[in-house]
Order: sequence, then structure tokens, then C-alpha cells
Amino acid sequence: MTQSRHSSKGHPSETGTESGFLQSASLAIVVCAAMLTGIGLLAIYASSSMKGAQQFGDSLAFFRKQLIVAFGGFAGILVAQKLPWRWFEAMTLPAWAFSLGTLALIFVPGAYSVGGGAARWLHLGGVSFQPAELAKLTLIMFLARNLGRQNCDLRKFWSGVLPNLAAFGAFALCLMKQPDFGSTVLMGSLTVVMLFIAGLPFRYLAIMAATSVAGMVAAVLAAPYRMARLLSFLDPWAEVRGGGFQIIQSYLAFKNGGLLGTGLGESRQKLFFLPEAHTDFILSVIGEELGLAGILLVCGLFLFMSLIGLEISLRQRTRYRTLLGVGCTALIFGQSALNMGVTMGLLPTKGMPLPFVSSGASSLVVFLAVTGILARLARESASPAETSVPAKESHRVHAGKPAHQIT
Repeated sequence: MTQSRHSSKGHPSETGTESGFLQSASLAIVVCAAMLTGIGLLAIYASSSMKGAQQFGDSLAFFRKQLIVAFGGFAGILVAQKLPWRWFEAMTLPAWAFSLGTLALIFVPGAYSVGGGAARWLHLGGVSFQPAELAKLTLIMFLARNLGRQNCDLRKFWSGVLPNLAAFGAFALCLMKQPDFGSTVLMGSLTVVMLFIAGLPFRYLAIMAATSVAGMVAAVLAAPYRMARLLSFLDPWAEVRGGGFQIIQSYLAFKNGGLLGTGLGESRQKLFFLPEAHTDFILSVIGEELGLAGILLVCGLFLFMSLIGLEISLRQRTRYRTLLGVGCTALIFGQSALNMGVTMGLLPTKGMPLPFVSSGASSLVVFLAVTGILARLARESASPAETSVPAKESHRVHAGKPAHQIT
């Protein structure tokens, strides 16, 4: 299913067609990210003015910060296209270690600031950021590099599978201390997806699936607030002023929006009725002001971006780059799906920003970096140097087939 489908040598017209597609895909992935970021800036401008005025005395505080980060992020994408690829590969282990170090500071009293019942913001050198956002990307980088090795044999649990689970487990231990159950589940899902694509035997997948379900059930039962969220998700109207308040306000926003919306800036739910209107529930504001048409546009952009990312990944010539592309694509699709599921009442309420759209510098920087990686993968695979790689140097990836059988 996930085999790199194109041989390194082929008819010149076929090579030219593939190169043209990849060049177009590189541009398309950036355009999709730009459109989503633009929609996000409009929604942040419309939804955060009152909170900005109340909290900072500046109605444009959230919008201005997001705009500056967006310009810097897209400039970074352009710079990243010129850097030697070996530099990026060399950054993998240091980046993973940095992420683990920043996450581990949760065990140092006072290192993280507490907000909304969780400690997720770290302050270093006058800069505040959420280490969990960076950890998602560095985990993907680590797994791609480790699973992309030619001598990686996933038939062997201790030497092949365990190191990858340990990389995730170290992050999960720190995340659950915050606590950040949503990011833990997302990163665990990314780990399983990448192991599956790398050829993890199905018997291990079954064991991991059973263990994951048992772990999630235990986590819910161990924390009363998680059980309360689950119950309010099942029947939000039973706690109209409690756990069901947020999702009910989201329902009202979608209802008010109808087909074409109330108009940009005309949302009523953002007026302190809908908590986190500019972050976790920004899709509800988009739904109210732009209607079903706006929701379908956002969903369509995420779906199109995910399909392009998957196609770019499948056309890579090395295991490492295929896994890196699949991981980045899974992150975009997975986090956007989780956020949409929460705002539409399909999943229990959980703090998870909508990629590119929600207010938040940490999330935007990471997802623009993911965009840059996918664009770089497409551009390099379209270059003559990439298309001329001999077939014997192409390490394909088969989902569900042990890595040692892949040549």
C-alpha cells in the first residue's frame, strides 16, 4: 500500500511527468499552508480583539503576534529549501534531546507556568513556548531516522521495536505529568503509524493496540476530571453550566452560522460565551462567521494538504524520507482531525490547537516547519540528482512487511 511506486529509471516522459508533479506538489503544499494561515489570521483578528483589550490593553495583541510569527515562518520555509539535507539529518538527535530536556523540566518545581489546570508553558531566556508542540516534530524526525536505517529489523523486539517505543515513552512520561493527555495520544498514534509503515509485524501491532486501549482507559479512570469530561461529552446537556458548557456554545456557533455565516466579525459566541474562541475552538468562530461554506473550505484544505503530503511521501526514493514525509503528513491530518472532532462534539473536549489556524506561536512555527519539510522532500525528489539515483539505492517501504525483507 505504501510502497514507493516509481522506479528510479523509466521512460523520459514518465520521469518528466513525475518531476512536474513533485514541483507542483511542493508549491501546492505551501499554498495550502498559506491559505489556512490566512484564514486563521482573519479568524484571530475577529475573535481575539476583546480578549486582547481586556488582557493586554491592546485589541490587536494576538493578531499582531500571529502575523509576525507567520511572516517569520514562511521566510524560514524559503531558507530551509536551500540548506544542505545532511544538516537536517544531523539535527535529529540534538533536536530530540532538546525536546526531552525541555519536557523533563516539568519535574522541576516552578519551571512551567500553570494555566487551565495544566502546566504547558515553559519560559526560557525571556521566551515562552510549549515544548509539547516541538516534541511532536522531533519525535517524527527521530523515528524516521531510526526506522529508516538499513539494518533496522522490526522482527526483533528488543533491538528493533523497543528503542522507538522508548523514544515515545520518554516524551509520554513528561507529557502526562503536565498533564497533556491529548498530545500523548496523538504522539502515540504517530508512533504506531510510522512503525506500521516501516513494516512492524502485525502481532506487535495487535499487542500495542491492546496496550494502548488499556492505558487510555486507565488514564481516564485514574483522573476524575477526565471521567467528567467523558460524561459531559456523552451528555453535554446534563451539565449546561459545567462540563458541557463549552461544547454547547460551539454547537450554538455552528447553528448561528448556517450555510453562509453571519459575516466576518459578526460572531456572537466569541463575546466571552465560547471559551478559547481564538485557540482551541477557533473553528466554531469560523463556522459562525463563514458558515458551512467556511468549514468545508478549511476541511477541504486540510484534506487536500494531507493527500498531497501522502503522495509526496510515497514518491520518495529512500526509507528515511518516506517515513519522514508520512510522519509529517500524519501529524497535520491527525491534529486537525482531533481539533475538528472536539469542536463538532465528536470527541471529548481536549485542548488541541487547529494547525495553522489557531492562535499560538509554538504550534504555528512547528506546522510551518512541517510544511517546509514536505516542500523540501517534493522539490528534491523532483530534481535531476534525485531522479537519477540507481534502483539498487532505493529502499522502499511496505506497510506490514518486516524491514529486513525490503530492498
